[in-house]
Order: sequence, then structure tokens, then C-alpha cells
Amino acid sequence: MSTFLIFLAGILFLAGVLFIKLRLKQDKTWKTVIIWTLYVTFFVIACMGVSFVYINASVGHVKASSTAIFLFGGISLILAVVLARILGFIGTKKKAESLQA
Repeated sequence: MSTFLIFLAGILFLAGVLFIKLRLKQDKTWKTVIIWTLYVTFFVIACMGVSFVYINASVGHVKASSTAIFLFGGISLILAVVLARILGFIGTKKKAESLQA
């Protein structure tokens, strides 16, 4: 199972890199650095959380597993929302075309 999780993590990391590369606009260097830093931080925290929960669940530490789910899951969710906001998936206003008859 752990081999499959490592394989899946590699695939997801590569998919995220390719997806972000397509969405980046090369106009501001500082924004690009922040986006890549947030993505790597998000991915590392998510992988640490999955491995922590996997290890503790395999030996029967229910309290540690449930605490890790909320801790690592909450941090990952916050970073994912911030990253989505910076990339423009959340909070962008669409230009409404006014139809004149």
C-alpha cells in the first residue's frame, strides 16, 4: 500500500506542476515565486499528513490519526484555498456582457 501511495504522490505532484505551468502568467516574478512556494509547501504538508495518518492507523493510534486528519487536513485546505485564490479560480469576477436590443 505504501508503494502505491508513493507512486500516486509522484503522479499528483507532476500533474500539479504541469497544471500550474499552464495557468501562470509570466508578468510578475514575485507572484510566480509565491505560487511555486505555496504549491510545494501544500504538497509537502499534504504528504506528511497522509503518511502520518497511514502510520498511526496501521498501529492502532486512533486519537493520533484523528488529530492528524484535522491538523494536516486543515492546513492543506487553507493553503489550497489561498493557492486557488492567487491562481484565479476563486473570487474572480466575470465580465458581464451587456446585451442591447
